[in-house]
Amino acid sequence: MNNYFKKTPMAFCGVALCVVMAGCGVDKGDDSIKSTPGVYPSNGHVIPSNVAFRISLTPEARKHPGSTYSFTIYKDAARKETLASISGVREQGAGSVFWVPGSDFIIEPNTQYWWEWKDSAGGQSGLLYFFAASYQGGKPISPRNGGFMDRNLKNDPILGVSHIYSGPGLSPTYDFQLFADAGATALLKEINGVEQAVNANHTRVYPQVNLSEGSTYYWRVRINAPGVSSEWSKLSSFTVVDFCSINGPAYASYAIDWTPKRCANYLTPRLRNTRLATGPPNAVSKPEYDGFLSLDYGGEVILEMGATVVDHPGGDIHVYEFVSTEILEAFIGPTESGPWTSLGVGWCHIYCEFDLALVGASYTRFVRVVDRGTEALYCHETSGSDIDSVTWAKPAPSPGACNNPWW
Repeated sequence: MNNYFKKTPMAFCGVALCVVMAGCGVDKGDDSIKSTPGVYPSNGHVIPSNVAFRISLTPEARKHPGSTYSFTIYKDAARKETLASISGVREQGAGSVFWVPGSDFIIEPNTQYWWEWKDSAGGQSGLLYFFAASYQGGKPISPRNGGFMDRNLKNDPILGVSHIYSGPGLSPTYDFQLFADAGATALLKEINGVEQAVNANHTRVYPQVNLSEGSTYYWRVRINAPGVSSEWSKLSSFTVVDFCSINGPAYASYAIDWTPKRCANYLTPRLRNTRLATGPPNAVSKPEYDGFLSLDYGGEVILEMGATVVDHPGGDIHVYEFVSTEILEAFIGPTESGPWTSLGVGWCHIYCEFDLALVGASYTRFVRVVDRGTEALYCHETSGSDIDSVTWAKPAPSPGACNNPWW
């Protein structure tokens, strides 16, 4: 998400690691203070949840140069639960002050935090707050760049973006542009101020234009929140095709989007690679623990199949789950962002099998897998379902399966 947001005049209000969603210097009300220039994260900021967290003060933010500083991060606005703290921090380089909590504080996506700083001469910030953003917040996902749109959607196309933040307290909107050319001069449709979908991880929009089969189109998205708008994302291209004409392997070839929940940063780093959920089944067990994506408790992944799956008698899709028996739900949809139809829930050890015919579907390219396990008391390195692969169980040609929409 970091590349999409433009800089603001105030220090640290628009650096590559943060997004000013509340606006620098904007009074947030009686229970909050104004954002302070030179403070990161400043009041109301949304910060990435997948990078090392830091707190920093530039010289313009310090009240008493030469002081030592203390920092405290809280789980709640009442300051009842302290998550991390430090005292005696001295100025470094050019009078700036930095603190990187490291293992003392693991930031979790879609979570709000509170913090404050004080200096040894009596200066203090008051209570500030920030939000931890979704892992791939603001990413244009539907259609993916270089991907395809079903010809059955050519007169009712769908565009979709992953949410910048899915928790309480913010109400972002999204702007969409759709073009007929790579130079972004032939604008087909612009839709502004699309409200973020509630209780979802992605927002879809319907441009209501007619597209041509075999043609390539281009689109982009921009994010808006109180006080700031992002730059437009880079153009993503897609081609309108007959899905049954796409050649490819009988397993997931693209990982479109991964949305973890509370344990994301506890997962073994290599198990956060979404590509591990693509390709043929290849997971390995202890002590290596490799070849699969851990979804996190309540997390989900959206995958695009190499060859379009078409319905045949019996089960059509195998979702390979590794390490231990887990409960998960599989969905299919006409685009990378849905709308989704559930194929059911299964307890999976080696794999769970799902049948398109049970929901009246004749084909699909997109599979969404959601962990449905009960959250454990503690996070661990393979929290949630562990997805090794998603395959088409009975690959066989069926050219006419994609002639008519099933959704």
